[in-house]
Amino acid sequence: MKAFSFFKSSRSAIIALPGLVALLLMSCYPDQPEFVEEYDVVYTNYSPDYDFNPDYTYSLPDQVLLIDDDRGPGDPPEFIDEQFSEAILSNLRQNFNAQGWTEVDEDNNPERIILASAFDTTFAYFYNPGYWCWYYPCWGWGYPGYNPGYVTGYQTGTVLVQMTDPNGVQNNEVPVIWTGTLNGLLQGSDANIIGRIDRNLDQAFDQPPFANN
Repeated sequence: MKAFSFFKSSRSAIIALPGLVALLLMSCYPDQPEFVEEYDVVYTNYSPDYDFNPDYTYSLPDQVLLIDDDRGPGDPPEFIDEQFSEAILSNLRQNFNAQGWTEVDEDNNPERIILASAFDTTFAYFYNPGYWCWYYPCWGWGYPGYNPGYVTGYQTGTVLVQMTDPNGVQNNEVPVIWTGTLNGLLQGSDANIIGRIDRNLDQAFDQPPFANN
């Protein structure tokens, strides 16, 4: 099996060890899932204070940001491999367009800004918003009306999508009104990984609030 080529290897044995133990424990039980896909998790959450029915304008970055805790505040941003980035952004574009939304350039005052990132460690996604300072003003993050939670795993890769409301900024805090997280084992061919990303993003849009539209 091939690991996710767009992620860096784990940087901490402390992070990797619990996952290794969990995998060893699972191997003791014959009724555990047989296929990598069966370990995939799709998590979404959203603010009940916002209406997701209108046909909004939105913008997407050109690449998917790689979250790397070795990166310093002054370091340039890093991005995942182009083929995986394109798969993620193309799917997001397709799903948002299917909602009747219209993509515009970030300079044309979009009503919603969609931020996509990825990382490969057990990592709660209350991460430093400074990762996005190259693209988005360095505001703090706010989650109005809901607790975004987080998805953890063993040796996994995670794709995180956050929808923000640039017009709702208060006290230098931008509202993150929807989050979608895909989490899965770091195994599979490139084609398998892209297929899993595609299916799991579709699943995220089959869950509320979009499933109700």
